[in-house]
Amino acid sequence: MLTFNIEDGMAEAIVQGYRDGLLTTTDYNNLTQCDTLEDMKLHLAGTDYGNFLQNEATLSSTIIVEKATEKLVKDFNHFRFQAVEPLSTFLDFITYDYMILNVLKLINAVRNGKGALELMYKCHPLGLFESIGVITAATSIEDMYQLVLIDSPIGRFFTKTETRDFDEYSTDYLRGLLQKNYLEAFYDFVQGLGGVTAEVMGELLEFEADRAVLTITRQSYSVKEDSNRLPKDERKKLYPNFGQLVDVQDRLAEVDDDNAMVEIVKPYPFFAETLQSVSKQTSLESLLKKKAVELNKIAFEQQFHYGSFYAFVKLREQEINNLLWISECINQGMKHRINEYVPIYDKV
Repeated sequence: MLTFNIEDGMAEAIVQGYRDGLLTTTDYNNLTQCDTLEDMKLHLAGTDYGNFLQNEATLSSTIIVEKATEKLVKDFNHFRFQAVEPLSTFLDFITYDYMILNVLKLINAVRNGKGALELMYKCHPLGLFESIGVITAATSIEDMYQLVLIDSPIGRFFTKTETRDFDEYSTDYLRGLLQKNYLEAFYDFVQGLGGVTAEVMGELLEFEADRAVLTITRQSYSVKEDSNRLPKDERKKLYPNFGQLVDVQDRLAEVDDDNAMVEIVKPYPFFAETLQSVSKQTSLESLLKKKAVELNKIAFEQQFHYGSFYAFVKLREQEINNLLWISECINQGMKHRINEYVPIYDKV
């Protein structure tokens, strides 16, 4: 505890303060009453977002999200630049997830014959790295594969892939494969740290691993055309090697429908109940997002660990998604659906 306070106490205090600045229930109630994006701008000016939109002559959902993301990056860098090892490496791991998403966007552009450079502006700023500009120069999948392996901080997550994976499989498959490698490396790292960080982050990453397993499994058998369906032997390759569901992964790799999936996860009440709650109005993704929010909130209940940094980024990311949803509902005259965002803190 003493060592933690000396090395990481200031950064933890900063992130706790940022957590307190997340939008409240009252804020969301006021936002959902807005009739225009200018109304949203006025209300957000009274929150921790401040005058982040003051220089914008015209407003759109895209601009609101862009500026809110800039604030997230600024806040993240505030404690990142003060971090020392091993916190600095932990924070690097948070950014690796965004780097993977950015690289996949560029891969998709090359596949579709589009210029990767123009997509640079759509990349998430937390996932930018020094050599990402080099990757945009690739003219083929093979060139890009070599550049990612050699010149990017996330090359280690690509070492278990092959050029064939880049060229033949869908972007969703690649994302699953890279996410598996990333989650396993992150999990090993936090377990090596031990203490409260291993406990808190262990639970958060185990949930992410299980979420990946459920999502991949259900997407695999939901594809109507057999030619586009992920083979069962390939499905198992995308499952992370840890999590609550690790003991039933072999069986999940063989299922072909929701009923079989529910039967297998019956020993895990939350997952069984969640799958049974899926309907045309409620997606598996939305239910798992709500659970992720709850787990990330719990991470702040203990002190002297790194999980709060991860949880803050994830909660702020969800907050930005909520702002996108609310602003789009206002723009498109869909106010009857405006309350379908994912609530975070039930506080006034």
